[in-house]
Amino acid sequence: MKQFTVLLFLCIVLLSSVAGNADSGLISNLCKHSDDPKLCIASIQQSPESGDFAATNNEVEFIAISIASANASATSTYIKEKLTLEDLEPATEVTLEDCLKNNQDAVEQLDDSVSAMLANAHADVDVWLRAAISAIESCDSTLVSRAGNDAKLSQRNNIFLKLCKNALMINKMLS
Repeated sequence: MKQFTVLLFLCIVLLSSVAGNADSGLISNLCKHSDDPKLCIASIQQSPESGDFAATNNEVEFIAISIASANASATSTYIKEKLTLEDLEPATEVTLEDCLKNNQDAVEQLDDSVSAMLANAHADVDVWLRAAISAIESCDSTLVSRAGNDAKLSQRNNIFLKLCKNALMINKMLS
């Protein structure tokens, strides 16, 4: 994770030095193909990085993947906090532990998708994004099939899925 953070910082610095301000037209054009265009536009434009370098499709894709990764990391933190509660039922604890592992896997897969994107390997980006989506869908299935359904976690997973699908859609447009 530490390597990804350093890589992310270097990419932001590099891209911001060669690009201009965010192109809201570009973002709108990309996001109009999304299942949830409002979330797509809002998430990308609200990202601090978008003001620095969202001038090309690749840069918007980088932001979209970064947003999904930040969301998965925040969800992992949420799950860890839930796991510290002393009154958890054993089945709930097992469910949350499975979801934590799935979220951590999703973060790693998103890190891999950023590396693939930087190598201009769009087919690999597609594979890693789909793997991240699958990991979170697995968490959702676990929440539904076992004890311990957590509405807030389900909502977080739903947003994560939309963010990943936005990045996937942008990647497809670049391929």
